[in-house]
Amino acid sequence: MKHPFDLYSEQILSFKLEGQKQDNAVVKSCKTEAIVQKHLQFAAKSGSSSIILFGTGDGDLAEDLAKYKPEWMQLIICELYPENIQKLRESNFAPDANNSNTHLLVDSSIWAIFMLLIQYGFTAGKSHLILNPCIQDESKKKHQSLQKLFSGCNHIQTPEHFDTDVKISAAAIVSPDEPDLNSFISSFPAWLYELVLIWDCTNYSDIPGISCDSDIKIVNICNPLNNDFASQRNVMLSHCRGDWIIYLDADERFLNEDWELLKKVASYKQCEGWYFPRLTFYPDKDYCRMGYGLWPDLQLRFFRKSSKIKFINKVHEQIVGLEGQTGIIAGSPIRHLTHLIKNRDEIESKLANFNNATAGKFNHKLGSEFPKLASDLLKPQKNVPLLPIILPSIII
Repeated sequence: MKHPFDLYSEQILSFKLEGQKQDNAVVKSCKTEAIVQKHLQFAAKSGSSSIILFGTGDGDLAEDLAKYKPEWMQLIICELYPENIQKLRESNFAPDANNSNTHLLVDSSIWAIFMLLIQYGFTAGKSHLILNPCIQDESKKKHQSLQKLFSGCNHIQTPEHFDTDVKISAAAIVSPDEPDLNSFISSFPAWLYELVLIWDCTNYSDIPGISCDSDIKIVNICNPLNNDFASQRNVMLSHCRGDWIIYLDADERFLNEDWELLKKVASYKQCEGWYFPRLTFYPDKDYCRMGYGLWPDLQLRFFRKSSKIKFINKVHEQIVGLEGQTGIIAGSPIRHLTHLIKNRDEIESKLANFNNATAGKFNHKLGSEFPKLASDLLKPQKNVPLLPIILPSIII
């Protein structure tokens, strides 16, 4: 059975996206055998179980590492320019062909490679890291950023005892015609301080009757969207009274155990905001969109309330004003159900509203095909405990 990294990379390499930046950097000439022997000695001395190579270059270093490393040692070849691998394969580049412990990990997204490494149990402490000395220019900078992110993140233990007095407000901006609203609102646990719903309507009589399975306190506010998502989010913020705020869209869900984790991370005082990976199921619950930024699609959704925080941009709104450190709750992905609960006409209508909101600046289109992978391969792996991660102070 193929390793998940190989399955992921095969899907990436099967797509060629328009406008994808090419890696045209000149590769330095390197004495790869000497470099390999030096790094194998370092890896042996440190007791590393794996070698992670950042950047493929002309492929020579990757091939020599695969050739000379111990058979039991894993070699992960990370490449942020998929077209470079496509080009090398035309010259029979295949360092993983005859070695079950050598794998390519390819994507243009730094975050995708980072998340795959940690979700499958790779850590900087157990791996020998090599920034390919033969790469230069933009390729070197980009792969170096990936290496710094992977080696500089801090995995934390969530506190066993947490502050039960911390109030967590949940919030969402919603439309009365959203599908599956009963399921969405019932997914919020009753222990939350409140659920603030900002409805895209002018009259409270337009708010549909909701059947909620929990006793959560619901605050309903009418405020027309007017194609300005940042403004609507800011109205949402103004009505949240908790110490922390978590917000979701109507087509997103958490698992029950993910909600429970929020109580603990809210007690970690050194972090002001948390990102979550987002799994977009497509075309059904067994597969997810991935590749070229479609996954992990990190979302900053949980943060300490502050008067300095606000949203900007009418479409693709972003949070600004968050001070202090941020982290990733890597083991608690948001389940994005758009393609499961909405038909194509509904999705295209939503994209048309986005286009109207930007006055032609963006042209959102619903494609007929996306790179996709079995969802079980992108979800957190049961045999790999994923602790919350504090990100380095300087990130990509």
